[in-house]
Amino acid sequence: MKNSVYILLSAFLLFSCSDNNNKANSENSARQEVEDIAVKYVKDKFKETKETVAANGIITIVDNQLQFVAMTDNQTSYIIDPARIVVGLIDADNKEDAILTINSFRGRYEEMPEHLIFINSDGSLMLSRVIESDMKILGIKDRIITAEVYTHSLNSPLHDCASCKEVVKYQFRQGDLIKIE
Repeated sequence: MKNSVYILLSAFLLFSCSDNNNKANSENSARQEVEDIAVKYVKDKFKETKETVAANGIITIVDNQLQFVAMTDNQTSYIIDPARIVVGLIDADNKEDAILTINSFRGRYEEMPEHLIFINSDGSLMLSRVIESDMKILGIKDRIITAEVYTHSLNSPLHDCASCKEVVKYQFRQGDLIKIE
């Protein structure tokens, strides 16, 4: 009798842990898929690229063409941080979608961040929309995207002040982010 109880408990634990592992594996594969598509998206912007991956997984892609005209450091670079991938339900189906924010720099100056919206279609993620906006994605819950929007431009001294930000909620409808109240 004791042996059958131990077997049942062991089987229950084994199946419950394998379900969590399957969810974690599917989220990891989705994150890898988002990362691969983002790298391809950035590389397609240049004729010749140089890609470096840091120990923490942050990918830096730079334009590798020589600039003979200007003597200044005007090289364009993109930073893809896998930790900034936000996964959740965005569109009407029950398949996990994702948003990734990538930052770009021209020389030492930051340009407008790009938010890549990935929609799960037929079991794989596809780049649906790219939005250039000065905001930080905080999360996705119940098909609502919560973002922190900066009210001053990137080159303003007030850009990072605490009172110069507002939290805004968006929904993704027909390919656009629609602000909701």
